[in-house]
Amino acid sequence: MNLEEIKKYKGLIFDLDGTLTDSMPFHAKAWRQVANEHGFDIDESQIYAMGGASSYDIANFYKDKGNPVGDVNSFVKRKIEIYTANIDKVELFNHIATILKNAKSRGQKIAIGTGTRISNATYILKAKGLDTYIDALVTADDVKEHKPDPATFLEAAKRLNLAPQECVIFEDGQLGIEAARNGSFDCIEVNNDRIVHYHQIKRD
Repeated sequence: MNLEEIKKYKGLIFDLDGTLTDSMPFHAKAWRQVANEHGFDIDESQIYAMGGASSYDIANFYKDKGNPVGDVNSFVKRKIEIYTANIDKVELFNHIATILKNAKSRGQKIAIGTGTRISNATYILKAKGLDTYIDALVTADDVKEHKPDPATFLEAAKRLNLAPQECVIFEDGQLGIEAARNGSFDCIEVNNDRIVHYHQIKRD
């Protein structure tokens, strides 16, 4: 897409994991480690496929498949412990972060709409110096329904005082891209710090 098109939106809403931060490898390894600790193994590519889902949705996915997850809350807590121990190793995707910073400097509003917990989101944003650019943050703790439900992005737009058609979503995960579509948002699909597709909603 032509980056000039980004300027037409009043608000930009960014997913966090895999979009702004190169954190998905650390999430995948944390899920695999906690699974191994419970006596089963997982394919890390499945975690990438579920990017954008809440931790509880992922844990329940494996439990429903008959794996010995045990107590879901404890399983998720342990996964978060493993991920948090490595959070300082997570790096920014510089190109996408630059798009965010440039948009903010132009006066556009910026929100984060993520399936991660608020503690992790606030930590990484502050650690990477992005917290001062953010006008609204919506995490897994703020909505009951998670991607591909559009609740995360709709709440982000609401907190920016903007309508979906005034915003564009930046997403790497298929669940998040579907959530954007379900909420009638235009969406910029990214992969490994590159823009790969521009999904526009057909409007009357």
